[in-house]
Amino acid sequence: MQNDLFSKPAEYTIDGSSLMDIFNDTPWVSKKVIPGLWRKVEELIHEGIIISHMEVLLEIKKDGQKGEELYNWAHSNEHIFKDYNIKEEGKIIKGMSQKYKQFVNQKINSVNADPWLIAQAKNLGLKLISEETFSASPDIAKHKIPNVCRDPSFMVSCINLSELAKERGWTFN
Repeated sequence: MQNDLFSKPAEYTIDGSSLMDIFNDTPWVSKKVIPGLWRKVEELIHEGIIISHMEVLLEIKKDGQKGEELYNWAHSNEHIFKDYNIKEEGKIIKGMSQKYKQFVNQKINSVNADPWLIAQAKNLGLKLISEETFSASPDIAKHKIPNVCRDPSFMVSCINLSELAKERGWTFN
């Protein structure tokens, strides 16, 4: 889906971890716990401000454990999951694989949206929304979105849903 007169330029790309937490029953960011957060996120999605990558859609569709409600929502909103830009994203992932080989290949023979999301964010100048947390442990760090985003080679801003709410000035009663 391309921008039309009523959509705005994308500012964020969203990871499956954030979508899963929104559609789950227990995290504080769940739409069942704070429905206003989901309404605000969904508004940004409909305006084209939040997009995601095709690989996230494939993750959601491949793994039935992500939940039927999320699966149905993703299926109905496939337009937000942008297709591959093989040339530009491929260059970024190739550079990523030199230092983060395990991260790029961690789900071999399966879907692995993480490097594609970082490449999409870097290529389009977007912030990446993910519920993954930064890790100081060198062993774990090589497998985490926030760690790869902070690498000086990529410098992609990575925020979680709480930080998105603060950044946008949202409050919930």
